Amino acid sequence: MKSIKIGNKKIGGGNPCCFMAEIGGNYKDFKEAKILIDSAKRAGVDVIKFQTFEANTMTTRNNGNQYEFFKKLEPDKEVQRQLYEYSIMKGMIAITAPSHIKDLKFIDSLDPPAYKIGSDLACHIPLLKKIARTGKPIILSTGMCTLQEIALSVKAIKKEGNENIILMHCISDYPAKIQETHLKAIPFMKALFEYPIGFSDHSIGHELSIAAVALGANIIERHFRNGITQYGPDYHISSDELGYRRIIKSARKIELGLGEERKRPSNTELKNLKTNRVSIIAMKDIKSGTKITEDMIDIRRPGTGLAPSIFDALIGNKVIKDIKKETPLQWKMFQ
Repeated sequence: MKSIKIGNKKIGGGNPCCFMAEIGGNYKDFKEAKILIDSAKRAGVDVIKFQTFEANTMTTRNNGNQYEFFKKLEPDKEVQRQLYEYSIMKGMIAITAPSHIKDLKFIDSLDPPAYKIGSDLACHIPLLKKIARTGKPIILSTGMCTLQEIALSVKAIKKEGNENIILMHCISDYPAKIQETHLKAIPFMKALFEYPIGFSDHSIGHELSIAAVALGANIIERHFRNGITQYGPDYHISSDELGYRRIIKSARKIELGLGEERKRPSNTELKNLKTNRVSIIAMKDIKSGTKITEDMIDIRRPGTGLAPSIFDALIGNKVIKDIKKETPLQWKMFQ
């Protein structure tokens, strides 16, 4: 699997899992957003993600209460620009997700290192093609998508000459039900696609994010809150600084423990097998010229003698030197 570089961060290809904090609607003003960004930085987050949208291009006015809902949350573009620049100043990668093709004009003015596409736009082929032509990486969430729809979107991006794609397994429910999350989709998608696979976690709690890392997720996205104010529609599915620290700390331990795709004794085990493994041991003093009988030997620690697998074959063999009781047997002791 190839790695995709976003800013100074390589994603996939055996690199450590990347962590993206969605602060979206979890702030009221510039001051609160700065607190979120500072907190995410301390937690070890790599990427800050914003949302760029206007209610009048995001949905129709007769789509339930969505228009009124998003109108109240509509971000101020000038504030978002300042926050974007502040994130970069703090040494973080900053990106934002559009909700309409018209949003790209503003987003392009920020010169982002990558584009994040939410699940609602995952099948918006004209949008994907336009972004693909920039040549920049595309992080594509796949909530509500069939495998065929994902393949069609990937094909459209590739057709524009862009293969800098990251696919995000995602359940578009808030909060996502644990039994509907199906994290096994992560290794499944890794086997089908040649790109890094991530997980956009909308569940309550941290368990699924940690489990996703164990299943090979290359990037984790979670909503982020400051732990003090309870503002925004995504507050209940967000992690605070302490929660994110725990996720990242667990992820690093998991990555260390996952290691390589091989099975052989570790360096420590090679030392331990001398004392902790069993081998064939003399259970009485044996004189030179004696033929071994079953009652003379046993299998027990340490592991410095002959392997237990040859126990039966050793019966009847003649020793060529005196052997003291509890001595591990060696081939040089036999004729």
